[in-house]
Amino acid sequence: MEGGIPTRSRGTVTRQLRVSLPLGLLVLVHPLGVGADLQVKLPEKPVVQGDLRGLRVTAAEPLIGLEARFRGLSLPAPPGGGAYTILLAVDLETPPGPHPVEVKAQGRSGQRYHRRVQITVADGRFPLQHLTLPKALVDLDAETLERVRREEAVLTSVWETWKGEPYWSHAFIAPLEGMLQVSSVFGLRRIINGQSRSPHTGVDFEAAAGTPVRASNRGVVAYAGELFFSGNSVIVHHGGGLFTMYYHLQGYRVAVGQELARGDILGWVGATGRVTGPHLHWGGRLQGARFNPERLLQLALP
Repeated sequence: MEGGIPTRSRGTVTRQLRVSLPLGLLVLVHPLGVGADLQVKLPEKPVVQGDLRGLRVTAAEPLIGLEARFRGLSLPAPPGGGAYTILLAVDLETPPGPHPVEVKAQGRSGQRYHRRVQITVADGRFPLQHLTLPKALVDLDAETLERVRREEAVLTSVWETWKGEPYWSHAFIAPLEGMLQVSSVFGLRRIINGQSRSPHTGVDFEAAAGTPVRASNRGVVAYAGELFFSGNSVIVHHGGGLFTMYYHLQGYRVAVGQELARGDILGWVGATGRVTGPHLHWGGRLQGARFNPERLLQLALP
């Protein structure tokens, strides 16, 4: 339908979105190919594991095309005003140190540009928690392990299938109204009974069961169902490989392929899945990189 949101990689967006992100330090990069006038602006604050940043790319002439890659992944770059803003997510387990961002662009004159920006990723200094729990609460039986594997395959398909151009609009909003109370931070690493567990890939917000949960921005439902660990879960794709996740819901009222506007109610806070009480797990993922979703709230989008 004209004006609708594409729901698969073959979809297209019929209008261009102008995106503005907070920018700081101006970095001139050395040419790797033709054209020496391509410039990239980086934020002033250091980039850390689990970060999400905007890299503004400009030239001496208006740009009409741009491709960017980071650690082998294509990055969304919405155009605006003859320039582009690369949205860069750093996975929470990206090794600290320098990493290149490859940028290829074309100017209105036909001039082609090719630049490399070195991004230095700092350690996220995530907290570490040691727990001792009964074995029955930690180890999964064979049947449950098989279920978890099947669910992981389903989610992998979600991440790989839903692509397309960015179609979020305006600033992202928190999934809950009012003052947010964080009960578990992003990146928390747990050692349970002496064994290292997967890091916490989202933020947990305290909230009463039944509290409405809203979509953080315009998007389409990429997954709605029950998962062993996450309980009733909804995943929203905002285009460009950018997802937000809403887990442990009491219930949800959306279906796969359904279009959502920013602020639409998609479900209610609950305690489903492998949890001990009601709360909302909110996550963010961009082209496979797991980032702190709270960074979305710091992006200044028109």
